[in-house]
Amino acid sequence: MRNIALSFLLCLAMTVAAVSVFAGPATVSESGWFDYENCEFCKTLLEDPGLLAHSTWENFSIKNGAMNVMTVEPEYAAAMRTAEGKMSALGNKIGSGEVNPMTLKMCGHCMSFGMMMMGGAQMERIESDVAVITLMTSDNPDMVKRLQEQAKRDTKEMALLKHQH
Repeated sequence: MRNIALSFLLCLAMTVAAVSVFAGPATVSESGWFDYENCEFCKTLLEDPGLLAHSTWENFSIKNGAMNVMTVEPEYAAAMRTAEGKMSALGNKIGSGEVNPMTLKMCGHCMSFGMMMMGGAQMERIESDVAVITLMTSDNPDMVKRLQEQAKRDTKEMALLKHQH
């Protein structure tokens, strides 16, 4: 159950980065892969209107999975901690069984990532003064492929979302 909660924290990191790559009004991708307005996790990122415009994210495939690097400008660090705290609380409720994740509205990104975490993908989060690095890995070749495909789709969908506005 703890993996479920952690997966949603990672979802936060990936989602923050995904939205923050561009500053503009588009918050829902045409495909629904990203939906910052309606996803129960992602919508907390819109509570501070400047947060996403002052964050960055990059995604990389690595030999045993994927890596995300997220940065937040110092003046928005508190807003990010607040958003992460809300997502963490929801993730903990899922992990404890208090909330059934199947009853929540989630974007395609969060749903896909959560399923991979529940399927055994491992997550390691490294926080520094300037960045949060999240490694998502597996020893299972099929899961590695899924993680790498997720990373590629996130990058593709972010580019499409950026050009929607």
